[in-house]
Amino acid sequence: MLERVRQSDGSWRASFAGLLLSLLGLASLVSCVGKPGNRHVQAVVDSPAGVAQVARIEKAQALTPESAAGKDGYQVLDGVPVERLPEYRLGAGDVLEIVYHIQYSKDQREYRLEVQDKINVMFPFQPQFNTSVVVRTDGRVSLPLVGDVMAASRTPVELSADLGKRYAKYIINPNVTVSVQEFNAKIDELKKAITTAQRGQSKVAPITPDGQISLPLIGTMQAAGLTVRQLEKMINERYSGAIQDLQTTLVVNEIHHMKFYVLGEVSQPGVFEMAERPTLLQAIARAGGYTSGACLSDVVVLRSDGLEKPMVFKVDLEKTLASGVMYPGLNVQPADIIYVPKSALQNADDLIEKIFTKGIYGVVPFSSSFTTNYDLTNSYRIK
Repeated sequence: MLERVRQSDGSWRASFAGLLLSLLGLASLVSCVGKPGNRHVQAVVDSPAGVAQVARIEKAQALTPESAAGKDGYQVLDGVPVERLPEYRLGAGDVLEIVYHIQYSKDQREYRLEVQDKINVMFPFQPQFNTSVVVRTDGRVSLPLVGDVMAASRTPVELSADLGKRYAKYIINPNVTVSVQEFNAKIDELKKAITTAQRGQSKVAPITPDGQISLPLIGTMQAAGLTVRQLEKMINERYSGAIQDLQTTLVVNEIHHMKFYVLGEVSQPGVFEMAERPTLLQAIARAGGYTSGACLSDVVVLRSDGLEKPMVFKVDLEKTLASGVMYPGLNVQPADIIYVPKSALQNADDLIEKIFTKGIYGVVPFSSSFTTNYDLTNSYRIK
């Protein structure tokens, strides 16, 4: 009987030892997170001489206008090499200030009448027909005898000639003179809408949750998703159709930062604001860094901002850590979802936990009345 127990126990021990050794062997086979290789390390700092060596390397590898000219992700501005960053795109919550510039410089072009201009129509020899009228919103004015006449977009001389022909039906040799009494009424209206004691001639316009802004005279327009230059151009084009000699400048007063998401094997997964355009490693650092069970060779990025349909790609960050060389031009974009997967070893650990912690011990509970002590030697003991 004792021999049977010994044989049975030996079989259990051999099977368990084989399984344990196989699982422990995974650590050397499927480890995913690498460390920088020594052959890529340019300096070792363990003394003041090491610090001086780092300074010399930095000076030798400093970016110059010549080297930046042919380097991806960089540009030269006024002789200074700078990183080429994507233009910021406005988003909901951003606060804009539109500064209005009204140009009163001398213009050789003849003035053309506009809606709300007030004009004097004078008859030197028939003063009974003299009148002052305001150009209506339909561009016309109402005059005695001749009725409605189009005035908007015409010069005073052009309008005088037209009225002379019209009044010739009622007056012999009429001499009609048109003069502008009040003009730029829209500019005066705009000034009243935008002028404040604190800011002068400007308008603060927050971008609403649906991406719109509202401005005097031109109404509501789309702002979210556009760059500052694109929106400024659109605003000036809208105003040019309503007011002459008006130019606007767009200033971003407050930025409601875009967000990106980091999930998976990181210490603090969650949503993070984009105060700048971080690299993938910087984004993972924002999430508290990767865990010991992370697989950095297969980091997944889901990108949708500005695309017709979302795209998914993988990035080998283990190679970056091992070589110390970053991927140029690969920065996190607004709304990116970054997923750091588990390593094969971590998946194996999860499997062990499910089988042994929640599986075998749940089905075959061991108690003090029957305990078995296994080791990896030839000794055994039954209590």
